[in-house]
Amino acid sequence: MSQSMTSERDAVSTNGAAPEAAGAVQIGLRLRASDSSGRAIVSNISSVHLSSGMAFIDFGFIEQSVLSEAARAARSGGDHKQVADGRLECRIAMGLGELAQLARQLQQVLANASRPASTAPSPAEHMMPPDTSLQ
Repeated sequence: MSQSMTSERDAVSTNGAAPEAAGAVQIGLRLRASDSSGRAIVSNISSVHLSSGMAFIDFGFIEQSVLSEAARAARSGGDHKQVADGRLECRIAMGLGELAQLARQLQQVLANASRPASTAPSPAEHMMPPDTSLQ
């Protein structure tokens, strides 16, 4: 299910960290929504495929009832070669360098999310935009 967001909402990315690769430049980047890109995508499954130096990332949605039925069949020793239907919500193609940058951003988000509550950032710090390097 998708939720609508205002088209004027900006995603701003900056980071004070030093560039990791020679020639990398850190700049502020503002992404503005266009057409339907301002809609939030709800996904509960993803997959990554490599082809011709590009990474294709698919985000999909599978109904909870389908997942529950598959788990129930697996517990009871049922057919393990089930095929479940889901919706492809979004496909993203990116170069391997951008994929590495995305991996760094995700690691940063996961590290921040796993902080104990006593050292958790304030809500303003929690909304810190991701690191973005343009090379």
